[in-house]
Amino acid sequence: MAYEILGIDNEIIRARISGVMRLADQKELQQVARDLIDQGMKPRLLVMAENFEGWEKTEEWEDVGFLTGYGDSIVKMAIVGDERWKEQVFMFTGKGLRTTEIEFFPLLSLDEAELWIRS
Repeated sequence: MAYEILGIDNEIIRARISGVMRLADQKELQQVARDLIDQGMKPRLLVMAENFEGWEKTEEWEDVGFLTGYGDSIVKMAIVGDERWKEQVFMFTGKGLRTTEIEFFPLLSLDEAELWIRS
């Protein structure tokens, strides 16, 4: 498993991803958000990418069902990780293609990301 839910507090989902993110991991993480949205919540996602190695190579990533059905219901996404992943993270999360505010923070900026996700 490439991800771990660290906790859910006041609609903020904290997750850690590491290694290679598999499509199955992504779908499980999306289900957590979907469950909150279906309960009428407006989740915010704080992701710590530690020792991240990218995404599993598969054409199935083209499924945008969650993005089109639920993506705009996520208020904010903060991703904390190695700067080399920044542009790919923005592409992967659909920054600019959805109403969700999405920001990337360098590895040593977790406190800043926490403040931003709560604002």
